[in-house]
Amino acid sequence: MKIEAVRIQSFKSFDDSGWVELSEHFTVLVGQNNAGKSAFLQAFTTAPFISKPHYSALLPEGAASPESVISFRLKVDGQELFERALHWTAIKVPTTRELGEAILEKHFTSSHTHVLEMRHGTSNFRMPAAPAYGLFDIEQKTILTVQARIDRDTRDFGQKHLMNVVPPEDNIPNLLADVLTRTTFLFNAERYSIGRCAMDNSDRLAPDARNLPYMLLKLNKSHNRMEQFQQLVSEVLPSIKRILISAMGQEVEISVQSHSSMREDLAIPLNECGTGVAQVLAILYVAVAFPAAQIIIDEPNSFLHPAATRRLLNVLRRFDQHQFLLSTHAAEVIAATRPEKLILLRWDEEQSQTVITSDSGEDIDHVRISLSEIGASLADIFGYDVVVFVEGPTERACFPLLLPPENRTAINFVAMREASGLTSTKPQALFDIYANGVASSALLPPVTRFSFDQEGRSEQQRVDVIRASKGAARFLPRPMFENYLLHPVALSVLLQRLDGQSDKTAPDAISRWIDGNCAKHVVKGVPNTSLMTCDAARLLGVMFDELTETRFEYRKVEHGEDLTRWLLENQPSHLDELVAHVKAMLV
Repeated sequence: MKIEAVRIQSFKSFDDSGWVELSEHFTVLVGQNNAGKSAFLQAFTTAPFISKPHYSALLPEGAASPESVISFRLKVDGQELFERALHWTAIKVPTTRELGEAILEKHFTSSHTHVLEMRHGTSNFRMPAAPAYGLFDIEQKTILTVQARIDRDTRDFGQKHLMNVVPPEDNIPNLLADVLTRTTFLFNAERYSIGRCAMDNSDRLAPDARNLPYMLLKLNKSHNRMEQFQQLVSEVLPSIKRILISAMGQEVEISVQSHSSMREDLAIPLNECGTGVAQVLAILYVAVAFPAAQIIIDEPNSFLHPAATRRLLNVLRRFDQHQFLLSTHAAEVIAATRPEKLILLRWDEEQSQTVITSDSGEDIDHVRISLSEIGASLADIFGYDVVVFVEGPTERACFPLLLPPENRTAINFVAMREASGLTSTKPQALFDIYANGVASSALLPPVTRFSFDQEGRSEQQRVDVIRASKGAARFLPRPMFENYLLHPVALSVLLQRLDGQSDKTAPDAISRWIDGNCAKHVVKGVPNTSLMTCDAARLLGVMFDELTETRFEYRKVEHGEDLTRWLLENQPSHLDELVAHVKAMLV
């Protein structure tokens, strides 16, 4: 079974989602907190489904809301449906006099698409379409019911006969619901306490995984699948050496062995393990034990370390037979899953409901490639209110230090790759990449800025860059970031911390050294009139070599950050111009 599409009507934050198409393999929901991601996933809670009507500001206060209805468009293989029917004693299906018993072959030997509605309760499933659901033309035909006994010995239908029942009886909706319920699993972003359960003779994992210990005990009968499960657990969580299943009277308990000695006394009960371990075990159990399932995971990054999240998702991508639906607000999840379909959810106050933009990335690989052209990734841009692309790693490390304390905007500074080459020779190229490959994606935040050095760019080139960016680009007032770090006292503190005190690294000595050497280091296209206009990066490199007799070299990122922090703490006015530059990019 695959869920081709879902429609959510009057459920939590959804008034009517319309039909939302899902991928056969990986679909990812993205959106801000409280946008409706968890509500979307909870619509797949099939047993039992509890109606939670949508309350809209567009309705009069106190007005009754419509009943919650979740509709699934399901593509079901006839053989899968038949395997489930073998657990029944008999089945009734609508037919026509012309088709008669042949309708059974139509239903149970080939694949068909059905629409199934789910309403409040444990077995309130129905099909909104006419009987027989498009498998034959019912116009102007008498509808009958064929009843067939299930012969489990021969794995076939036994005694069959036609009945003229009004309305015709139909077991297909409940049979479909049975398959959907048994193969759909929702894993919430909460701590699971499922380390011990009763010997309950279950034949499937419960929707909330509460009987996982018993199901793993049964999995032990299949050595190959149990070993595959053990290997995958260790791959996702390398600290775990073995999952142990123990019978404790009428209960079964899961323990986790993390010590290579495998000593019994060092095994830890699952319920005493860290958050996320239980979810990983349950998810991997479904992946290994089921021939096909719908696995729904709410924000895996909320219960797993980022590295473990990536490993889990990389493992799940190997299971093509399953259908995965995930929600996230973390870019690493999108990057790891490489989803075939990306769905953006956002709360619309005017419409008083969650609205959906399907395929919000349009082409995820295209977005990823486009970002890589400017040295960025999905992780750099997703989930931020403002993204500032900066000249290099020094600015990426130091600009966040310059943000005003009252700032509450989520900002990320991203170092561009070869920004000088892109903007000095073909200033339009960078912004074409951004506009055509990146800005078109709904993944991006609403505000994006670019910060460039003046270094190596003529006045005309700077004008061209600003025009090509449509005002999104800003240039530092000085040639480069390092021009703001030529502060004798700050440099003296840093050098003496690195190389000990000496006359050569006293503030006055450094001031004289800068005055005597800054004219030697010229920035192309910029008149060199003072330390504010010289090539400060080269000047600092030569200074460290000479004053420490090559014992220490100037490391741009590390020492740039050290100097910036010292200036902010001791001489903040020295950086006023730079702080104003950063603030201007956030507007």
